[in-house]
Amino acid sequence: MDNQSLVNVARHGVFFLLVDTMNKQIQVKYQSTPSSPYDTHKMVTSAFLVALFLYATASVAEVTPRIQESVYLRLVGNTRLFAGAFATVFLLVLLIPAWG
Repeated sequence: MDNQSLVNVARHGVFFLLVDTMNKQIQVKYQSTPSSPYDTHKMVTSAFLVALFLYATASVAEVTPRIQESVYLRLVGNTRLFAGAFATVFLLVLLIPAWG
């Protein structure tokens, strides 16, 4: 594996660790309430799902041979990075609603 592949694996690991940790914290915080924050904050949840979809799409596009040989590789990588950052921010807004 080259250095770029190792960096991508590390970025995926950090993203999934953040999403998993924040999701568990949301579950713990709202376990005693009758409604879920995913139901009460529909706009934030929708924005999170869009960001997650963009992250997944860019991740798949980044490993396709056509993109790897294209000038758009950097754009796809940056899109994946920003979509992952936005997804974690949206989960953070669910965790701490005062920040939203």
